[in-house]
Amino acid sequence: MSYKTFLVGTSEKKIYSCRLSTSGQIELLGETLSGNGSTWLYPRGDLLYAVNEHDNKIQIFTIDDRFLGKLTSLNIVSARGGSPCFLDIDPTGKWLAITNYGQFGPSNIVLLPLNDKGMPDDHNAQVLTIDGRGPTSIFTQLLFKFRIANRDRQHESHIHQVLFYQDFLYVTDMGTDTLSTYRLNDVAGEIQLIGDRFRTHAGAGPRHLVFHPTKPFAFVCNELDSSTSVYRVDTTSGKFEHQQTITTRQQNLQDSNTRNHPAEIQLSPDGNLLLVSNRRDCNIVVYKFNSDDEQSLNIKEHLDCHGSCTSHFTFDPSGTFLLLANTKSNNVTCFSYCSEKDTFEFVSQLENIQKPEHIVFL
Repeated sequence: MSYKTFLVGTSEKKIYSCRLSTSGQIELLGETLSGNGSTWLYPRGDLLYAVNEHDNKIQIFTIDDRFLGKLTSLNIVSARGGSPCFLDIDPTGKWLAITNYGQFGPSNIVLLPLNDKGMPDDHNAQVLTIDGRGPTSIFTQLLFKFRIANRDRQHESHIHQVLFYQDFLYVTDMGTDTLSTYRLNDVAGEIQLIGDRFRTHAGAGPRHLVFHPTKPFAFVCNELDSSTSVYRVDTTSGKFEHQQTITTRQQNLQDSNTRNHPAEIQLSPDGNLLLVSNRRDCNIVVYKFNSDDEQSLNIKEHLDCHGSCTSHFTFDPSGTFLLLANTKSNNVTCFSYCSEKDTFEFVSQLENIQKPEHIVFL
């Protein structure tokens, strides 16, 4: 029987090692002590990079045994900002990019050089901030039907994601309602903003984005107004052009003032479906592309998470299983995925995983 090993980052001081069988059963292998809040993980080669969200650090582990998911802490460096929440490495493996959300310190983008052993140099960092704010005035929020309760999320920049894709580095800023495109200057060791920042609709709160593997489209999960936006992206300039914005919520909740906070967005491995997690509603909205134009989205279904507050989800390497990290119910749930029928079916769950936030396969 073939197994796949994966890690679960948490908002606690631990990382869980787990194994997924070919039948979709999940086995707990062990746990590793980590910094406070390893809410985003990035495996590369024999190393694992993890944010320590509450310590404002980046922790590097060696992956000692991929089958058992055994880790050893190797190094800890400063994130050069407050509340690191996302990191990515460029295709050459020379640069580590970090986003600091800014809850326990400044919000910024940080670029760190990596040496030939994969170790980041936090003493030679480029640190960039984004000026501005979202619709924080009461008048503006009422004009755009944006909840006053979200004013604390948009009074200043709150950068959430940084993503290397093709020739560019893309950044989402929940606080300023902007998407930014940068180009990496490998010689100078810095990223440079291309053109103006793209402003989303007011009060959107863009959190994460993902690119279609074969079409020139990007999809953005908007946390603050529970919507998903579709953009056409110019592959030569990295510029965005808005195509569509659609709700993430079920019809009976679309006019609700309750906070929902969509979190993760991913495409199915075949690119046929787009998925977004609704944390408060405890479901995954599944979109299908409109057959008439193949670029706009329709809601296909809302998938019950069998848990509460799905902060992250991912498909396994074979593309046959979908795993969900349910933070408030302390469990990881598994669904089978049939690409021929575009259907999901609940298979299993692993309980007593304390505050799971992120899942990565080794």
